[in-house]
Amino acid sequence: MKFMLILKVCSTLHLNCLPPIHDNFLFNSWSECASAGYLRSIQTNNNIDSGMVNRNKIVISFECVEVDES
Repeated sequence: MKFMLILKVCSTLHLNCLPPIHDNFLFNSWSECASAGYLRSIQTNNNIDSGMVNRNKIVISFECVEVDES
């Protein structure tokens, strides 16, 4: 089984999210996907202006979705 990482950038102040972010890269295990999710979340947060993160109370979550390779 392979896993696709999906990131969600949301504002807890406005109670809304941007469209989910994902690419076509597939991970070989849940562990690999989850580790990448934490790293990508930090990278994404660091790429957003800190003032915007603070003003809009931005949070980033992720999920690893099983992908059928058939």
